[in-house]
Amino acid sequence: MQEKFIEESETRVDVNQMAVFPGAACGSWLSVRLELIGGLITFFAALFAVLSRDTVDPALVGLSISSSLQVTIALTVLMRTASDVETNIVAVERIKEYVELKQEAPWEDPSHPAPGDWPTVGEVTFQDYQLRYREGLDLVLKGVSFSIRGGEKVGIVGRTGAGKSSLTLALFRIIEPAGGSILIDDVDISQLGLHALRSRIT
Repeated sequence: MQEKFIEESETRVDVNQMAVFPGAACGSWLSVRLELIGGLITFFAALFAVLSRDTVDPALVGLSISSSLQVTIALTVLMRTASDVETNIVAVERIKEYVELKQEAPWEDPSHPAPGDWPTVGEVTFQDYQLRYREGLDLVLKGVSFSIRGGEKVGIVGRTGAGKSSLTLALFRIIEPAGGSILIDDVDISQLGLHALRSRIT
């Protein structure tokens, strides 16, 4: 058992390093390039100072060289800040995505309570039911109509993508219909609160 946990831990560390190592390598690559740029700026500042030693004030020469020595630090801070902002802005994008996410129907709907003993028979009827996973996408279920009597055991078969799982999502209203209706014991489930629906049929 101990060997199994050690192996699992090492596997997870390896997976983590697959992302950490390239990041560290890119950081080192960037640091070398920034140091090179800073060195070139300092070199040219010193070169121009030597070539213009007869016309440029020595104080200005000293200021330009000392300032050029700070360029590497400034570039490093700038690039790392930009990189951190770009990395962390993903969290803001996720928050924005969740804030704008369309909410489910009300959990409770006092205006349309489920009958006290519902469902009693368990008859399920799909009436011209249509379903799409998101606005703008094609319909996954197109005008599906069938009825299952209470107590029947029905198997749904079909190839991948035929809509088998979509029927289950439709029954629990995990995805709202694009058209049509589902009746359970003659009660339209789209009129019920989600808690009443899901707690009664599970």
